[in-house]
Amino acid sequence: MSRHTINAVIPVGDPDLGAAIDCRITFTFQPNVPEQGASYASGGQPAEPAHAEWMSAVAIEDGQPAPYAGAFAALEQSSLDSIASEWLESDEGQAQAIEQALDDLQAAEDDAAERRAEQRAEDRRDAR
Repeated sequence: MSRHTINAVIPVGDPDLGAAIDCRITFTFQPNVPEQGASYASGGQPAEPAHAEWMSAVAIEDGQPAPYAGAFAALEQSSLDSIASEWLESDEGQAQAIEQALDDLQAAEDDAAERRAEQRAEDRRDAR
């Protein structure tokens, strides 16, 4: 499992009014798990599709986290948590979160490969 974030604009209320909540959702990502055949110790395990699990959410204002404050902060956060977790569990939310997680993992893999190549080049220069 890995931890990721995604910015989402989630429609709320009457669609004709166009109301929406901007938020940043933190979630864990579990990639596909292939089916495992039977073994001496086990009857096997079914395949599990990739999925994202909600962890937390924070409101976004002008691209920056804007935690709720004031007398109703806990109520507002509870409402945001409910709306964000519902969205993440939807087909659209799952698709966007899984895509974000796969992009994050690919970027991390590319960065690691680049660092290894730079380290090898530096090692060769030092060996001369």
